[in-house]
Amino acid sequence: MHGTTAGLRTGAATRLADLERRKPEWQAWLDLLRRALSLLGDAGSRVQGERSPSADAPLLHGRVLVADGRALSRLVSELLEKTTIQPGPLLTASLRGDRAAIDGFAAASGVESGALGTVARLATAVLLQSCAHLQEQAPASWSHGYCPVCGSWPVLAELRSLDRTRRLRCGRCAGDWRVNWLSCAFCGETSHEKLGRLVLEGEPETLTVETCLECHGYLKSVTTLLPIPPFELLLQDLETVELDVAALERGFARPAGDGFTLDLRVTTGS
Repeated sequence: MHGTTAGLRTGAATRLADLERRKPEWQAWLDLLRRALSLLGDAGSRVQGERSPSADAPLLHGRVLVADGRALSRLVSELLEKTTIQPGPLLTASLRGDRAAIDGFAAASGVESGALGTVARLATAVLLQSCAHLQEQAPASWSHGYCPVCGSWPVLAELRSLDRTRRLRCGRCAGDWRVNWLSCAFCGETSHEKLGRLVLEGEPETLTVETCLECHGYLKSVTTLLPIPPFELLLQDLETVELDVAALERGFARPAGDGFTLDLRVTTGS
C-alpha cells in the first residue's frame, strides 16, 4: 500500500496548490483534479466474478465492479456538474473504451463528447484506485506493456530505488509492474538500434523520454527512490507536459485507446 487516503490527499493537495501558482492557465483542469481528489476513497468498490483464465487478461477483465450508488452518483455529478447521466453505464463505457456509447451519452445530455470522455476517464481513475489491493494478485511474470489490473497503457516509467529497477505505472488504477530495461512498453521492441531516449536541455536528467522507432511510441521516464503515490501520477503527468511536446514534435506519439479491451461492468450496490 502507498499510504492512507488522507495522507495521499495532503501530498497531492500541496502539489496542486504549487501548480496553481506556477501554471494559472491550467486552472480549469486543476479545479477538476481537485474535485477528483476530494472524492478519492468515497466511491469504494468491490469486485465480483471469477478472474479470466487467460494469462494475457488483466485482473479486472470479465468481472463486475460494485460501487456504492450514492457515492458513485456524487462522483460523476461532482466532476461533470451534471446529474442526468447514469454513472454506472457511463463508467462502464469508459472502462471498455466504448467511444460510440460515450458519444451517445454526450448527445443526450448536451455535453461535448471529448470533454465527457475525459471526465469519465478521470472518474474511473478515482473509482479504480479503490482496487489497489488487486495489484497483489498480479503475476510476478507479467510481461505485457499494459496494466495487469485494468489493461491501460502506462502513463510513465519509474526508474526506482538505488538499483534503478524499471517499473511501469498505470495512470488510471495506479498499477505498478516490473519490465525489462531494454523493451518498448507498447510494441515489445528490444533492439537497441530502435530504442532511444530524449533528454531535454534545461530539464533534470531524472526526467527523460523513452522512444521507439518501430512503433514510434514514447513514454516519459522518471528516476525516483520511492513509488509515486497513486493520485500524484496524474499530477506528475501534467507537470511534465514539456516532455510530451518534445516527443510529439519529433514524430512520436502514445497509442490511441488502451492496451487491452477490458470487459468490465460497473454497477451499484449498498
